[in-house]
Amino acid sequence: MLIDSSLEMCDNAAVANASSDTLIGSAKQIRSMTVDNATVDFSAGEPLYVVIEVTTAIAAVTNYEFKLWTDADSGVISGGTQLWSSGAQAVANYPAGKRFIINLPEGNYEEYLGVSGAASGADTSGATGNINAFITKDVTNWTSTKTRIG
Repeated sequence: MLIDSSLEMCDNAAVANASSDTLIGSAKQIRSMTVDNATVDFSAGEPLYVVIEVTTAIAAVTNYEFKLWTDADSGVISGGTQLWSSGAQAVANYPAGKRFIINLPEGNYEEYLGVSGAASGADTSGATGNINAFITKDVTNWTSTKTRIG
């Protein structure tokens, strides 16, 4: 799997340290808004995937949840449409190397795509950890090696 830096939303970005959805990294502009067609089915044709990869284990909170959003605004969370959720899971389920591979569902994608995170449970502040998040069209052929770049 090749990672195109122009399709990266997070590159070893710190997870959100909040109990409400907070954008991690930055929203990626996936298309320009046009007056005649405000939304587009982004997954038409070949399937596309968003990969969220934990690079440093998530810790110091009880539960954590990732969500994928689309919106006409780069803030994606306020007023955006939620496309996917990991569900709130115990942080033990987020070790370094854990990867979520999200097949982008058919739907109306707006201008931006972004990943949010939020802590929940008994302890909701102090979340630590880092993630990568990016869009790719090929995750099945990816193999990790010491010398591979990309």
